[in-house]
Amino acid sequence: METFERGQAVFRDDDPAMHVFKIVSGLVRIAKILNDGSRVITDFFYPGEIFGLAPDERYLGDAEAVGEVKLRRLSRNRFQQAVDSSEQLRPQFINWLYREMASAQARMVLLTRKKAEERVCDLLLTLARRAGNDNGPASEIEIPISRIDMADYLGLTIETVSRTMTNLIRRGVIQSSARYRFTIRKPALLKSLADGGDEYHDLDGIPLGRQAMRAH
Repeated sequence: METFERGQAVFRDDDPAMHVFKIVSGLVRIAKILNDGSRVITDFFYPGEIFGLAPDERYLGDAEAVGEVKLRRLSRNRFQQAVDSSEQLRPQFINWLYREMASAQARMVLLTRKKAEERVCDLLLTLARRAGNDNGPASEIEIPISRIDMADYLGLTIETVSRTMTNLIRRGVIQSSARYRFTIRKPALLKSLADGGDEYHDLDGIPLGRQAMRAH
């Protein structure tokens, strides 16, 4: 098992793709530096997830540790042999490919069709789902990523991300319990906002008279 410190690179863009990695603890981001010097984050990977599978023999983007990361490294050839020879691993790998395709499609919609608040809410839901377990998404999530990382992933400015997070806290959708830890207090409303809804969808616990007033 290997340990990487915050900001340390696991591999760099266009390095030979000789290994596949599985995260034991921590968070890894995949980033791409564009010709104009700006940075785009294409994905985050959580404990238990695999990254470093390149379509050809070169990595796409820089893989960097977000905080301390512990991971296991497996040669690309050994990984492919294990998948080919194992009846258990093969369907798991195919399911992983399907999830990656679905994730890429969802990200395309996120960046091309969704507004700023919808993007931030969508990211929070995604992080909650990936930090959860078989019982469902986590209600309390740790987001050890900076506002800059969130902005570069969502295609927004850091000011927009900070303003949106502050608004979500003020409206009681999420609660900040520590520097990097958030509790999702209104998951149904968060999902509604991610889908383009508004706060008027969240009528639970509001007296009927006030519900009627909000509806007009």
